[in-house]
Amino acid sequence: MKIEYSVSNWIYGEEPIENQFKRLKKFGYDAIEIMVKDPTSFRIDKAKNLMKKYSLGCSSICVFVEGAVEKSRRRNLIDSDSDVRKHTIKYYKDCLEIGIELKAKVVVTAPSGVANIKDEWNLKNQELCIQALQELGDYAKSLGPIFLVIEPINRYENAFLNRCDQAVELLRKANHSQVKMMLDFFHTNIEENNNGEAIRLAGKELFHCHIADSNRKSVGRGHTDWFEIYRALRDIDFNGSLACEPLPPSGADVYVSLKGTRPEADLYAKECIEMLKLIEKVI
Repeated sequence: MKIEYSVSNWIYGEEPIENQFKRLKKFGYDAIEIMVKDPTSFRIDKAKNLMKKYSLGCSSICVFVEGAVEKSRRRNLIDSDSDVRKHTIKYYKDCLEIGIELKAKVVVTAPSGVANIKDEWNLKNQELCIQALQELGDYAKSLGPIFLVIEPINRYENAFLNRCDQAVELLRKANHSQVKMMLDFFHTNIEENNNGEAIRLAGKELFHCHIADSNRKSVGRGHTDWFEIYRALRDIDFNGSLACEPLPPSGADVYVSLKGTRPEADLYAKECIEMLKLIEKVI
Protein backbone atom coordinates (compact mmCIF):
# COMPACT_ATOMS: atom_id res chain seq x y z
CA MET A 1 0.00 0.00 0.00
CA LYS A 2 1.26 3.44 -0.94
CA ILE A 3 -0.76 6.49 0.07
CA GLU A 4 -0.49 10.04 -1.23
CA TYR A 5 -1.89 12.70 1.13
CA SER A 6 -3.75 15.55 -0.45
CA VAL A 7 -6.30 18.27 0.32
CA SER A 8 -9.24 19.32 -1.81
CA ASN A 9 -8.47 23.02 -2.09
CA TRP A 10 -12.05 24.23 -2.16
CA ILE A 11 -12.25 23.73 1.62
CA TYR A 12 -10.46 27.08 1.80
CA GLY A 13 -13.32 28.92 0.12
CA GLU A 14 -12.29 32.03 -1.78
CA GLU A 15 -8.81 32.31 -0.32
CA PRO A 16 -6.04 32.90 -2.92
CA ILE A 17 -4.70 29.59 -4.19
CA GLU A 18 -1.05 30.37 -3.37
CA ASN A 19 -1.96 30.68 0.31
CA GLN A 20 -3.37 27.17 0.10
CA PHE A 21 -0.14 25.82 -1.40
CA LYS A 22 1.91 27.45 1.37
CA ARG A 23 -0.18 25.85 4.09
CA LEU A 24 -0.28 22.38 2.58
CA LYS A 25 3.48 22.37 2.09
CA LYS A 26 3.99 23.46 5.71
CA PHE A 27 1.73 20.67 7.00
CA GLY A 28 3.58 17.99 5.01
CA TYR A 29 1.06 17.12 2.31
CA ASP A 30 2.23 15.45 -0.89
CA ALA A 31 -0.28 16.99 -3.26
CA ILE A 32 -3.32 19.17 -3.78
CA GLU A 33 -6.72 18.39 -5.29
CA ILE A 34 -7.77 21.38 -7.38
CA MET A 35 -11.36 22.37 -8.04
CA VAL A 36 -12.00 23.65 -11.57
CA LYS A 37 -15.18 25.72 -11.70
CA ASP A 38 -14.65 27.21 -15.15
CA PRO A 39 -12.10 25.53 -17.45
CA THR A 40 -12.04 28.55 -19.79
CA SER A 41 -10.64 30.81 -17.07
CA PHE A 42 -8.49 28.25 -15.25
CA ARG A 43 -4.80 29.23 -15.28
CA ILE A 44 -2.85 26.04 -16.00
CA ASP A 45 0.42 27.98 -16.11
CA LYS A 46 -0.19 29.47 -12.67
CA ALA A 47 -1.04 26.07 -11.19
CA LYS A 48 2.11 24.53 -12.68
CA ASN A 49 4.28 27.34 -11.32
CA LEU A 50 2.82 26.92 -7.82
CA MET A 51 3.25 23.15 -7.96
CA LYS A 52 6.91 23.63 -8.84
CA LYS A 53 7.48 26.42 -6.31
CA TYR A 54 6.03 24.44 -3.40
CA SER A 55 6.99 20.94 -4.58
CA LEU A 56 3.38 19.72 -4.47
CA GLY A 57 1.83 17.45 -7.05
CA CYS A 58 -1.75 17.62 -8.29
CA SER A 59 -3.43 14.45 -7.07
CA SER A 60 -6.76 15.10 -8.71
CA ILE A 61 -9.21 17.49 -10.31
CA CYS A 62 -12.38 18.13 -8.33
CA VAL A 63 -15.31 19.12 -10.53
CA PHE A 64 -17.91 21.80 -9.81
CA VAL A 65 -21.23 20.25 -10.81
CA GLU A 66 -24.41 21.98 -9.75
CA GLY A 67 -27.13 19.47 -10.51
CA ALA A 68 -30.18 21.31 -9.23
CA VAL A 69 -30.01 24.77 -10.76
CA GLU A 70 -31.25 26.45 -13.93
CA LYS A 71 -30.35 24.91 -17.28
CA SER A 72 -27.51 27.29 -18.16
CA ARG A 73 -25.59 26.35 -14.98
CA ARG A 74 -26.70 22.76 -14.51
CA ARG A 75 -24.13 19.99 -14.95
CA ASN A 76 -25.68 16.54 -14.97
CA LEU A 77 -24.71 13.51 -17.06
CA ILE A 78 -28.18 11.97 -16.72
CA ASP A 79 -30.30 15.09 -17.21
CA SER A 80 -33.54 14.72 -19.15
CA ASP A 81 -32.40 17.64 -21.32
CA SER A 82 -29.87 16.49 -23.93
CA ASP A 83 -28.33 19.97 -24.12
CA VAL A 84 -27.44 19.77 -20.41
CA ARG A 85 -25.89 16.34 -20.93
CA LYS A 86 -23.83 17.63 -23.86
CA HIS A 87 -22.40 20.66 -22.10
CA THR A 88 -21.72 18.54 -19.02
CA ILE A 89 -19.69 16.08 -21.08
CA LYS A 90 -17.83 19.00 -22.65
CA TYR A 91 -17.05 20.33 -19.15
CA TYR A 92 -15.69 16.95 -18.03
CA LYS A 93 -13.54 16.66 -21.15
CA ASP A 94 -12.08 20.09 -20.41
CA CYS A 95 -11.34 18.97 -16.84
CA LEU A 96 -9.63 15.82 -18.13
CA GLU A 97 -7.43 17.98 -20.37
CA ILE A 98 -6.47 20.18 -17.42
CA GLY A 99 -5.80 17.09 -15.33
CA ILE A 100 -3.41 15.69 -17.93
CA GLU A 101 -1.56 19.01 -18.07
CA LEU A 102 -1.12 18.97 -14.27
CA LYS A 103 -0.25 15.25 -14.18
CA ALA A 104 -3.28 14.47 -12.03
CA LYS A 105 -4.24 10.83 -11.75
CA VAL A 106 -8.01 11.29 -11.56
CA VAL A 107 -10.94 13.59 -12.25
CA VAL A 108 -13.64 13.21 -9.61
CA THR A 109 -17.12 12.63 -11.04
CA ALA A 110 -20.52 13.16 -9.42
CA PRO A 111 -22.60 11.90 -12.36
CA SER A 112 -25.90 13.67 -11.62
CA GLY A 113 -24.40 16.70 -9.91
CA VAL A 114 -24.49 18.04 -6.36
CA ALA A 115 -27.77 18.72 -4.51
CA ASN A 116 -29.74 16.69 -7.04
CA ILE A 117 -32.37 14.70 -5.17
CA LYS A 118 -34.61 14.45 -8.24
CA ASP A 119 -32.89 12.14 -10.73
CA GLU A 120 -33.20 8.71 -9.18
CA TRP A 121 -31.43 5.38 -9.49
CA ASN A 122 -33.43 3.70 -12.26
CA LEU A 123 -32.64 1.80 -15.45
CA LYS A 124 -33.02 4.80 -17.76
CA ASN A 125 -30.67 6.98 -15.72
CA GLN A 126 -28.19 4.15 -15.36
CA GLU A 127 -28.10 3.75 -19.14
CA LEU A 128 -27.54 7.48 -19.64
CA CYS A 129 -24.75 7.42 -17.10
CA ILE A 130 -23.06 4.39 -18.64
CA GLN A 131 -23.11 5.99 -22.09
CA ALA A 132 -21.54 9.16 -20.71
CA LEU A 133 -18.91 7.25 -18.73
CA GLN A 134 -17.91 5.25 -21.81
CA GLU A 135 -17.56 8.41 -23.90
CA LEU A 136 -15.55 10.15 -21.21
CA GLY A 137 -13.47 7.03 -20.61
CA ASP A 138 -12.58 6.93 -24.30
CA TYR A 139 -11.60 10.59 -24.15
CA ALA A 140 -9.46 10.02 -21.07
CA LYS A 141 -7.75 7.12 -22.84
CA SER A 142 -7.00 9.34 -25.83
CA LEU A 143 -5.27 11.85 -23.52
CA GLY A 144 -3.07 9.51 -21.51
CA PRO A 145 -2.80 8.14 -17.95
CA ILE A 146 -5.79 9.81 -16.33
CA PHE A 147 -8.93 8.23 -14.89
CA LEU A 148 -12.49 9.29 -14.30
CA VAL A 149 -13.67 8.22 -10.82
CA ILE A 150 -17.33 8.16 -9.86
CA GLU A 151 -18.33 9.19 -6.34
CA PRO A 152 -21.32 7.84 -4.41
CA ILE A 153 -22.99 10.66 -2.43
CA ASN A 154 -25.43 10.29 0.46
CA ARG A 155 -29.20 10.21 -0.10
CA TYR A 156 -29.76 13.69 1.36
CA GLU A 157 -27.56 15.28 -1.31
CA ASN A 158 -28.12 12.94 -4.26
CA ALA A 159 -30.82 10.55 -5.45
CA PHE A 160 -28.90 8.68 -8.15
CA LEU A 161 -25.65 7.22 -6.82
CA ASN A 162 -25.47 6.64 -3.07
CA ARG A 163 -23.59 3.41 -2.36
CA CYS A 164 -20.46 1.48 -3.22
CA ASP A 165 -22.39 -1.48 -4.68
CA GLN A 166 -24.16 0.87 -7.11
CA ALA A 167 -20.83 2.31 -8.22
CA VAL A 168 -19.43 -1.19 -8.72
CA GLU A 169 -22.48 -2.08 -10.82
CA LEU A 170 -22.04 1.00 -13.03
CA LEU A 171 -18.35 0.19 -13.54
CA ARG A 172 -19.16 -3.40 -14.45
CA LYS A 173 -21.70 -2.26 -17.05
CA ALA A 174 -19.53 0.57 -18.41
CA ASN A 175 -16.59 -1.87 -18.62
CA HIS A 176 -13.98 0.79 -19.30
CA SER A 177 -10.35 0.61 -18.24
CA GLN A 178 -10.18 4.32 -17.39
CA VAL A 179 -13.40 4.66 -15.46
CA LYS A 180 -13.01 3.74 -11.78
CA MET A 181 -14.50 4.83 -8.45
CA MET A 182 -13.80 6.64 -5.21
CA LEU A 183 -15.27 6.65 -1.72
CA ASP A 184 -15.93 9.64 0.52
CA PHE A 185 -16.00 8.49 4.13
CA PHE A 186 -18.46 11.17 5.20
CA HIS A 187 -20.97 9.73 2.72
CA THR A 188 -20.13 6.10 3.46
CA ASN A 189 -20.81 6.69 7.16
CA ILE A 190 -24.40 7.42 6.16
CA GLU A 191 -24.95 4.85 3.42
CA GLU A 192 -22.74 1.82 4.07
CA ASN A 193 -23.17 -0.86 6.70
CA ASN A 194 -19.42 -0.92 7.27
CA ASN A 195 -16.60 1.18 5.82
CA GLY A 196 -14.20 -1.74 5.65
CA GLU A 197 -16.70 -3.89 3.77
CA ALA A 198 -17.30 -1.09 1.25
CA ILE A 199 -13.58 -0.68 0.64
CA ARG A 200 -13.11 -4.41 0.14
CA LEU A 201 -16.13 -4.54 -2.19
CA ALA A 202 -14.62 -1.78 -4.31
CA GLY A 203 -11.26 -3.56 -4.34
CA LYS A 204 -9.04 -2.69 -7.28
CA GLU A 205 -11.70 -0.33 -8.66
CA LEU A 206 -10.99 2.08 -5.78
CA PHE A 207 -8.59 4.74 -7.06
CA HIS A 208 -9.23 7.71 -4.75
CA CYS A 209 -10.80 8.66 -1.41
CA HIS A 210 -12.16 11.81 0.20
CA ILE A 211 -11.44 12.17 3.89
CA ALA A 212 -13.79 13.70 6.45
CA ASP A 213 -15.06 12.38 9.74
CA SER A 214 -18.65 11.33 10.48
CA ASN A 215 -19.66 14.95 11.11
CA ARG A 216 -17.77 16.12 7.98
CA LYS A 217 -15.13 17.79 10.13
CA SER A 218 -11.47 16.76 10.41
CA VAL A 219 -10.23 13.30 11.33
CA GLY A 220 -10.74 12.67 15.04
CA ARG A 221 -13.64 15.08 15.54
CA GLY A 222 -16.27 12.43 14.81
CA HIS A 223 -16.80 8.73 15.45
CA THR A 224 -15.38 7.17 12.26
CA ASP A 225 -13.20 4.10 12.84
CA TRP A 226 -10.15 5.13 10.85
CA PHE A 227 -8.20 2.05 11.95
CA GLU A 228 -10.82 -0.10 10.24
CA ILE A 229 -10.49 2.02 7.09
CA TYR A 230 -6.70 1.70 7.01
CA ARG A 231 -6.83 -2.04 7.58
CA ALA A 232 -9.23 -2.39 4.63
CA LEU A 233 -7.10 -0.13 2.42
CA ARG A 234 -4.11 -2.30 3.27
CA ASP A 235 -6.11 -5.43 2.44
CA ILE A 236 -6.82 -4.19 -1.11
CA ASP A 237 -3.27 -2.80 -1.49
CA PHE A 238 -4.61 0.70 -2.11
CA ASN A 239 -2.23 2.91 -4.07
CA GLY A 240 -3.95 6.23 -4.46
CA SER A 241 -4.68 9.56 -2.83
CA LEU A 242 -6.49 10.31 0.38
CA ALA A 243 -7.76 13.82 -0.34
CA CYS A 244 -8.90 15.53 2.83
CA GLU A 245 -12.18 17.39 2.43
CA PRO A 246 -13.36 18.50 5.90
CA LEU A 247 -16.24 20.96 5.72
CA PRO A 248 -18.59 22.82 8.06
CA PRO A 249 -22.21 21.65 8.42
CA SER A 250 -24.40 22.53 5.44
CA GLY A 251 -27.60 21.57 3.70
CA ALA A 252 -27.86 19.51 0.53
CA ASP A 253 -25.96 22.17 -1.42
CA VAL A 254 -22.47 21.80 0.00
CA TYR A 255 -21.17 24.44 -2.41
CA VAL A 256 -22.23 27.13 0.07
CA SER A 257 -18.83 26.38 1.62
CA LEU A 258 -17.19 28.05 -1.38
CA LYS A 259 -18.35 31.47 -0.25
CA GLY A 260 -16.02 33.66 1.80
CA THR A 261 -13.01 32.33 3.67
CA ARG A 262 -12.73 29.38 6.01
CA PRO A 263 -10.70 30.13 9.17
CA GLU A 264 -11.22 26.58 10.49
CA ALA A 265 -9.95 24.96 7.29
CA ASP A 266 -6.33 25.45 8.28
CA LEU A 267 -6.79 23.68 11.61
CA TYR A 268 -8.79 20.90 9.94
CA ALA A 269 -6.10 20.28 7.30
CA LYS A 270 -3.42 20.13 9.98
CA GLU A 271 -5.44 17.77 12.17
CA CYS A 272 -6.24 15.47 9.25
CA ILE A 273 -2.68 14.76 8.19
CA GLU A 274 -1.38 14.44 11.75
CA MET A 275 -4.04 11.88 12.65
CA LEU A 276 -3.88 9.98 9.36
CA LYS A 277 -0.11 9.60 9.41
CA LEU A 278 -0.23 8.45 13.03
CA ILE A 279 -2.82 5.79 12.14
CA GLU A 280 -0.84 4.66 9.09
CA LYS A 281 2.26 4.35 11.26
CA VAL A 282 0.69 2.17 13.96
CA ILE A 283 -1.73 0.06 11.90
